Amino acid sequence: MQRILTGILLFFIPLCLEGQLYNTSDYYVHDALAVNPAFAGSQDALSVSLFDRYSWVGFDGAPKTISLSAHAPVDNNKVGLGVVLMNTRIGVSKESGIVGNYAYRMDLGYGKLAFGLAAGLSVQNIDWTRLAAQDAGDDLLAANAATEVMPNFGGGIYYTTNKYFIGLSVPRMLSRKFDTVKDKYTLRNDFSDYNYFSTAGYVFDLTENFKFFPSTLIKYHRGSSGQIDINSLIIYKNKIWVGASYRSSNMALGTLQFQVNNQLRISYSYDFMVGNSTPREYNAHEVMLNYVFNYQADVTGPRQF
Repeated sequence: MQRILTGILLFFIPLCLEGQLYNTSDYYVHDALAVNPAFAGSQDALSVSLFDRYSWVGFDGAPKTISLSAHAPVDNNKVGLGVVLMNTRIGVSKESGIVGNYAYRMDLGYGKLAFGLAAGLSVQNIDWTRLAAQDAGDDLLAANAATEVMPNFGGGIYYTTNKYFIGLSVPRMLSRKFDTVKDKYTLRNDFSDYNYFSTAGYVFDLTENFKFFPSTLIKYHRGSSGQIDINSLIIYKNKIWVGASYRSSNMALGTLQFQVNNQLRISYSYDFMVGNSTPREYNAHEVMLNYVFNYQADVTGPRQF
């Protein structure tokens, strides 16, 4: 019985989230392509990142997400192009997607201002037969896997310099709702259902070897109370990054990053719930590998974001 309830609960989690806040990676500062298409090309070289996230560790059917992003500047750095591949498994549901990103970049002050657009497709598969049915005659659970193909679009702006960045985006413009009568998803463009993302960060030089890098992510959705991430990182010699964050949903996380060389960065973060009124069982692990090709020798250190 517990297995059945767990499977049903995990299946309905993504349906609920469609009308609430859009989930993100812990590493939106270093690779924001999944939430802001204007980020494409901002690292001034071909950048490839691999993300592996595992949430609700210990629960059967817990969410697992793996994604790959790649982006680079083209046309004399005036345009940024990128792609994101993602696969998420939650209970008996699996969703795979691909998103293409385009950014038009221009010089402004000490940095670059970019306007970005994203377009993609996601394929969601629900395998009802994987649920343990107590009623052998349940037609729904005996049915074959249902597959849906859904498009989506996004947009954003992003301004970055060597010291700070600021961005605003809507990663998904189409919202989805499951129609129980037609047994399929319906798509609609509803401004009241948009998820708005605002990001900002600044690098402070403390000493010759140490830097302090605070940043924030604000999510807003009309149907929710919103969410604020407050993040802080201490950077030692552009090699070791140690940080902590607090999320307004009563979640905290710690992160450790190591810049192996000017091209390769390895990162790990651990999320956990805080507060007496929150479930202690929730935790999440995320690993990021980032490689920047053709690193320019005239840059004094690896890009902070």
